[in-house]
Amino acid sequence: MQREAFKAWLVAQNQAPSSVSTRLSDTARVEGAYGDLDGHYDADELQGLLATFAYSAQDRASQKPNPTSLEINGDLYDGLATYRSALSTYARFRASADDPQERQADRIRRFVLENHIEPARAQGESRVEVVTGDVHRAMALDNKMPAVCSALGSGKFEELAGVKIIDRQGPANSSTVRFTYDLAANETGNWAERVLRQRYGAPIAKSDKMVSFALTDARQVALQLDVGTCQIWLEDDESRKAPPVDQIRHYLAAQPRHSNLPPRMRHSPPGGMAPRRVALVKIENAIAFAKVLDWYEGKSGGALNREALERYKKLFLARYAGFADFGVQAGGYYEEERRYKDALIARAGDIRSQGLGAAETGTALLDLLTGKAGLSSGLLGWRTDSRVAALRQSHPGVLEEAAGALAQREDPVSGVEHFVQAIWQTLTEDQKSKPYSESRNIPSMLAALLAPADAFGINTDPIQRTAEALLGRKLLGWNPMTAVEYREVLELARAIEAVMRDEWDWKPRDLWDVQGFIWAVSRSDQPAINDEPVPQPVVAKEDKMPTNLILYGPPGTGKTHATAAEAIRLCDGSVPATEEQIRQRYAELVTAGQVRFVTFHQSYAYEDFVEGLRPSTGAEDETNTTGGFKLEPVPGVFREISSVAEQALKSAGAGEPFDVMGRQVFKMSLGRAGSEDHIFDAAIEGDYIVLGWGGEIDWTPYDSYEAIHAKWNEIHPGTNGNDGNIAMVARFRADMREGDLVVVSYGNHKFRAIGEIVGPYQYAPTEVRDYNHRRAVRWLFVPDEPLPLTFYERPFTMRSCYLLRDRYINREALALLLPGQNGGAPAAPRQFVLIIDEINRANISKVFGELITLIEPDKRIGADFELKVVLPYSKQPFGVPSNLNLIGTMNTADRSIALLDTALRRRFEFKELMPDPSKLESVDGIDLGMLLERMNSRIEYLFDREHQIGHTFFMKAKNRSDLDTVMRRKVIPLLAEYFHEDWKKIAVVLGDLEGTRFFKREVLPVPAGVDADYGSERSRWSVRETFSEDAYLGLQ
Repeated sequence: MQREAFKAWLVAQNQAPSSVSTRLSDTARVEGAYGDLDGHYDADELQGLLATFAYSAQDRASQKPNPTSLEINGDLYDGLATYRSALSTYARFRASADDPQERQADRIRRFVLENHIEPARAQGESRVEVVTGDVHRAMALDNKMPAVCSALGSGKFEELAGVKIIDRQGPANSSTVRFTYDLAANETGNWAERVLRQRYGAPIAKSDKMVSFALTDARQVALQLDVGTCQIWLEDDESRKAPPVDQIRHYLAAQPRHSNLPPRMRHSPPGGMAPRRVALVKIENAIAFAKVLDWYEGKSGGALNREALERYKKLFLARYAGFADFGVQAGGYYEEERRYKDALIARAGDIRSQGLGAAETGTALLDLLTGKAGLSSGLLGWRTDSRVAALRQSHPGVLEEAAGALAQREDPVSGVEHFVQAIWQTLTEDQKSKPYSESRNIPSMLAALLAPADAFGINTDPIQRTAEALLGRKLLGWNPMTAVEYREVLELARAIEAVMRDEWDWKPRDLWDVQGFIWAVSRSDQPAINDEPVPQPVVAKEDKMPTNLILYGPPGTGKTHATAAEAIRLCDGSVPATEEQIRQRYAELVTAGQVRFVTFHQSYAYEDFVEGLRPSTGAEDETNTTGGFKLEPVPGVFREISSVAEQALKSAGAGEPFDVMGRQVFKMSLGRAGSEDHIFDAAIEGDYIVLGWGGEIDWTPYDSYEAIHAKWNEIHPGTNGNDGNIAMVARFRADMREGDLVVVSYGNHKFRAIGEIVGPYQYAPTEVRDYNHRRAVRWLFVPDEPLPLTFYERPFTMRSCYLLRDRYINREALALLLPGQNGGAPAAPRQFVLIIDEINRANISKVFGELITLIEPDKRIGADFELKVVLPYSKQPFGVPSNLNLIGTMNTADRSIALLDTALRRRFEFKELMPDPSKLESVDGIDLGMLLERMNSRIEYLFDREHQIGHTFFMKAKNRSDLDTVMRRKVIPLLAEYFHEDWKKIAVVLGDLEGTRFFKREVLPVPAGVDADYGSERSRWSVRETFSEDAYLGLQ
């Protein structure tokens, strides 16, 4: 044994002195009993010795004797584990000596294996947590946190250590990332049993040899535990096609089989039942396991909307006339969708087979995916390609390591999940909206290139529309893609594949043919199919009606939370699972302009809500002005959101949403607002924009800022480069491109038109204030009145023409205002929600006015009895769009529902939210649910049910101190308000009539000169600074 070199190596690995000493003594003792360790290493890399020292938990349970010649005192299992660890360490020392250029990632993996995994196994632990910062500090690494995170999150580490990553917490590449490893993952039965438990719940029977489960239709499945491979037993049905595996053995009803099978599958079933046919299936991996279980459950095209799928089939065949099947390597589909994908798939396979490290593999795969490897790609789209390139430049190695780790995983779902976890933090940097689509698109496309038969490349919009049409629901939420979501996408893709294969005889080669099919039928340039309508998403009829809803109840019953959840449900169709996700999605919808919020109060009026007159500076020659001002009609919050919703309603039937990504957005002034409206009107009428800077010069030959600057200074020497005749002209002439967007301002906080540049610069001299420079535009949105600037976070400046900064543009909110792109399947209109808080605090009749009629579902725009009225101030016709939903909240402690305007009550649905004690738990021995019930029953007896106390007051109370604070600062003041400071009643509610728990009660002496018999006894009540120990006894 190379003792000194081994010792130096251990020290260099930052091993503690005690660990170094233990390793040296353990290896020396083994060498004394079995001979030179170097000789053993040269013979078989110590594998023979490691096998000799092998001793499992099962061996310990069965009290197997010591398999070695060493005398071991104490626990045999722990002692042998220590020797195996020392031998493994020496083997790695020899391997590193043979390979002095050992990679850093390998050193990190080895360090964690030796210092975390193996010690945990030696202690008999089933799982272990590793914090990346601890590893970084222990190894004395210098700014190598991304390398630590990548190494510990890789499939290579799982394989090396024989573990499975079951959880990962913390932001990517940080010192707080916490990995949780399953130490028993290399035991065949464990992972398969976990899958079965996830699908079918608790087992119906379990022994050392078999664990059995029941399906919802009473059929059974059993996992055999007494073999070294994954084997499951299924009930056999000869009428069905064989399961999708190579190794299967059928047992006829009369044939004997394993004695530990569950009742239905036994050779002699109980209760006099006749024996059944069964099958024994050998499973190679998790992917094959999922396929077999899907087959056994009968998952295929049965759950799909077959009418919609048949229409998609017609669309596909209309696009690719003469299509026979996917096996034909010619024709429109093959040339458009398959040829280039085949080349990419083949190259991805070559990269994976080269045996490169994770980073090198990831680099090659990302180059291939983004079209930088000499092959055409386009799978991500040019915008995502650009985003990937930017991230690879700003965060070198992060995406590459994640892509390489994905390639090392056998299971695409696990690979995609870990990729998202590894890169999400990096992906979100400097992004105004969450890049959820990229979290699906990038990893799933990589996985599909590597495993075309088992993975599906996701484009978010097509898969969402397809899922809505075929399943009646979307599959992807407002979150980074999860493993559950990806499995659902795969199930949908496999269901479509099954129909293509078994019914249409289209011979799909892999899931890329399903992806090509979905992409083809989702394109905007769809051919006609005998005048048949394009399939609509499956939406329940009642969901198409607008919602007018009022949530009412006492204070603290969760109306605010319920309102946010309801708004998300109306906009998205589903509600996120967690409170944090609800808050995040609600904020995104507010930012996008799909949700608006307003609070009614006693002074709130029609002019605030619908429209009113506001003073505005007018030109001197304009009429109806007084003292330099005129009164102009200004839309209120309801008209503003109605205008945006109506535009979205018009856009919904036009197919694909307007694509705003990648376009520059410019602000333009078209004449002075209020004094040069004729310039704006002429531009709208003529489909152009004009610039009043630049004089009488034709700028056509000058296509750069420098050229424009030189030309103007040639005529006007010494002009500064910021002068409008240079800066504005450069923006208008040189920077604008066809396809860019232009927003026409109205003051600094509103806009009055949005257009798309469709033509080059033109010199068109006019006699109107030098407005000689023109560009053709297609006007996309021209509202009846100027609208607030909801899609840009900064107010406009007074400059006539400039580029809006991309980081302040909310492109999702901007897209809501723009018409759809013609062609393709008509989309369901975006839903909008106006939340009216405290709706009962204003004079409803005065605030709503004619809206009382217009908000009825059948009077909305597009409804059977569509109705519009002419508004009193603007004289504009106005109707309420059918995609605008109203949600009101009402605190019944302020005003009873019975006192609401009758017309309002007829037009709204009402949902009561009352205190829910079941949501509360015990705190320091105090049952909060019972406490709330007791208080509210007394309040209802003394007052009424509408003045109860809500459960949310107590939700954050985690201990007695928190509870005391809630009672002192919230509950007691609220009760004092309810009972008009009748402290005796308050004391009754709290069970403290004697004033010894929450209150201090002092009997007031009778004043001199007052008859002692005057009235009853009077007391002074005050809230105690510290509640008594038994304060809550009267509420339990």
